[in-house]
Amino acid sequence: MEPSGENYDGSPSVDVAVNGDTMTKRILSLFRNLFRKQAVDRSLDDELSSSLEILTQEKMKQGLSQPAARREALIELGGIEQVKEEVRAVRAGHALEDFARDVRFAFRTLAKSPGFTTVAVLTLALGIGATTAIFTIENGLFLHPAGVPDAAQVVVQRVKYGKFNLRSLVVSAPDFVLIQQRKDLFSSAALEDPYASDFNYSSGEFPQHLVGAMVTWQWFRVFRATPLLGRTFTKQEDRPGANHEVVLAYHAWKRWFGGDPGIVGRSIRLNEQYYRVIGVMQRGFDWPSRVALWTPLGLPPAAFSIGNTFNEEYLAVTRLAPKVSFARASAAVAMIETRVINNPATSYARDSGWGMFILPLPRFVYGDLQTPLLILAGAVGFVLLIACANIAGLLLARAAGRARELAVRAALGASRWRLVQQTLAETLLMAIAGGLVGAVLTKLGIHTLAAVAPENLMPGAAFPMDGRVLLFALGAVILSAIVAGTVPAWAAAQADAYSALKEGSRTASGGRSRGKLRSALVVGELALGLILLTGTGLLLGSLSKLSRVNPGFQPQGVITAAVALSRVKYNTPQKRVNFFRSVVDRLSATPGVTEAGAGFPMPFSGSNVTGSFEIEGRPVAPGNPGSWGGRRFVTPGFFKALGIRLLHGRTFSNEDRMDTQRVAVIDEALARRYWPNLDPVGQRIRPGDGQPWATIIGVVADVRFSQLAGTEQSWEGVQSGDSGVVYYSIYQKTRPVVFFLARTAGDPWMLAGAIGRAVRDVDAEQPIYDLRSMSQLVWASMGPQRFSLTLLGVFAAIALVLASVGLYGVISYGVTQRAHEFGIRMALGAQKHDLLRLVLGQGIRLALAGVGIGIVGALLLTRFLSSLLYGIKATDPLTLIAVSLILTGVALLASYIPARRATKVDPIVALRYE
Repeated sequence: MEPSGENYDGSPSVDVAVNGDTMTKRILSLFRNLFRKQAVDRSLDDELSSSLEILTQEKMKQGLSQPAARREALIELGGIEQVKEEVRAVRAGHALEDFARDVRFAFRTLAKSPGFTTVAVLTLALGIGATTAIFTIENGLFLHPAGVPDAAQVVVQRVKYGKFNLRSLVVSAPDFVLIQQRKDLFSSAALEDPYASDFNYSSGEFPQHLVGAMVTWQWFRVFRATPLLGRTFTKQEDRPGANHEVVLAYHAWKRWFGGDPGIVGRSIRLNEQYYRVIGVMQRGFDWPSRVALWTPLGLPPAAFSIGNTFNEEYLAVTRLAPKVSFARASAAVAMIETRVINNPATSYARDSGWGMFILPLPRFVYGDLQTPLLILAGAVGFVLLIACANIAGLLLARAAGRARELAVRAALGASRWRLVQQTLAETLLMAIAGGLVGAVLTKLGIHTLAAVAPENLMPGAAFPMDGRVLLFALGAVILSAIVAGTVPAWAAAQADAYSALKEGSRTASGGRSRGKLRSALVVGELALGLILLTGTGLLLGSLSKLSRVNPGFQPQGVITAAVALSRVKYNTPQKRVNFFRSVVDRLSATPGVTEAGAGFPMPFSGSNVTGSFEIEGRPVAPGNPGSWGGRRFVTPGFFKALGIRLLHGRTFSNEDRMDTQRVAVIDEALARRYWPNLDPVGQRIRPGDGQPWATIIGVVADVRFSQLAGTEQSWEGVQSGDSGVVYYSIYQKTRPVVFFLARTAGDPWMLAGAIGRAVRDVDAEQPIYDLRSMSQLVWASMGPQRFSLTLLGVFAAIALVLASVGLYGVISYGVTQRAHEFGIRMALGAQKHDLLRLVLGQGIRLALAGVGIGIVGALLLTRFLSSLLYGIKATDPLTLIAVSLILTGVALLASYIPARRATKVDPIVALRYE
């Protein structure tokens, strides 16, 4: 039968195709076949009945009786039901119908085995949820940071000094102008003064310290940030003396002003001056990092003169122009750098190895997390693979029990593809259910990750589960279904219907090939688990060694807090000195305080100050960049309060005042570098900013300043640990921000209120902030290592549990299938320990194979941990041996339980059962 016009499969005839309506006809046919199936079937029945009647009438005209004519007509048509099946098989949407039937069948099959289904879904949920959680964090940090549209187009301008090993510093105002002028490459650019981020908000009895940002008026344009209320700064407001406007961050508006919409237009008191509130920003925007407010920077024109090229003081951010790539912008910055180096007016750039470069904003802010997150992404990838391998092993074992069912299906005409499709439908259903449960685990995982991550690693980060995350989760579900279902589907397609039906016994094992496949999957799981365990062991050993490093001072028993003095009230050096002296004197007199002092910057506080200096009697030769080192400004009691050892000479005293000879103390590193064979005490140095000469009066021990090992780092730059430091008396060279510290013989938190009371006694309008113990600060410096260790350890534990469960499943299933064999062995005289050794031997062989492959993988992959390791190599043999023993021990335990069950087989029962 060949109907004209349009076939029952919905495909158009040649005429329709020629008329160009093919796609429309197919779509209409697809919808009709899917959503009006009964009407289409009735139409097919009517046409077949009509065709049968016509053929019957023709046969009757040839002289046949009515029953004979109908029989011949049916033979000629090929059978009504057969024709219906042939037509349905070529209909548009037939594949979808088959898939829907497979899904319904898979749902019924999984519902019959709730225990198996629950284990499989939870296993996949664990892998999918962990993977999605890591991607969500990657997305929120590096791909699409909250509050910054098109964050990939925002870059941070930085400079470096190669000859001083300073690899990433803030920039000068003239540096910024060079970038700002390139309108063809950069659509907007702005500056922030990171040294002017402290604001004392006076309202009520107790003043509050707010972290703010003084920025140029284009700041919000760079980030494409729009206000919720009011407006942002204008160019006219970003001038000296006219910069008394303020924009509030959303969280500050809610906390300090109760979310009052009438705040716009009102004045608030900051640093003892009045600022007019002109706007409130949208929720989620608080760049540069969790600030409460912004005020105009108001730089004078002189700040942009070429003479200030090497006075690096500002954070510069820039948005790339549309269609400008990061590579093109970087090449342009390199050309600008060359012009500066070749300019005679800035020849110091060539002498010092100066350079300029740009960094993507997410990498600049969250760069410390990049390596740990990449490692964790690999770890959760391994966990997902192990979960999929576990599901594949379970499905293989289950398929062995369903061998007869699959054989019957194949014998009844089911193609290999239909068997494969049915198996994949089961894994897809389990993966979808795992994905739904995994979504809950993802939310929990994100909160957990944010909780265990050090607070300075993810400032102001948000992790919404947006469309990109959902798309990734969907991809993880589909990939999991494919990975977990491929091996079982292949095994189902290879099923030998004849052999399965002939064997037909209850002890059919599913074939030797399936047993090998299950064993191979378990070996892979064990190998991946060993790799994760090795990484955990290496990080644990590294953290143990790092925690025993001597930082050069004694953090135990010391508490510290910062104060940012009002620049209006304390507008002279002598006023600041008087404040510092008074507070330190009160702290020293506090019961329980053994030593007290103050200084800036404080070790492990996250800030740093460096600068050049001259050495008297050593003129700088042409092409020589001169001397460079860290700068510290401290009170006389600073060294004793921190327990920094005096090696030679003396430290500061209260007699070192503004009106006396300037003095300085240096550390061992600076002495080794610039006075390798001389006594530096008595030598004179002068800061590069033209300050008076200072006489070196003592040498103290080196102090680790930002991290316990490796290259010293801080947010404004990177300085080698052996560059050296110059200490100046804060009573001779003051700073507006200072950290007070107090030492006690007991718990430092017993002095938690002492610093605040001492400050309030001197000036009740100056609040303290960053109240922490020195031990806390040192411990926080190991944040990236602890973060990586914690999460890698969790995933390694999960991987170990999954791998051991997989091994247990293989051994346990083998024991069940070999019950008849064990019964015969025991009937022939085998002892229980013989069976125990036999089953354990299988588990040990699988474990050793996994350990061998895992060691090779660990040697190849753990090298990526090198940047997080201290005092231990990525190929540490002791770690490899230890984790191999742990994995083998767990494998033995997983094998022992089914092995014990094998020894309890009753030979009479087993043989009678068979």
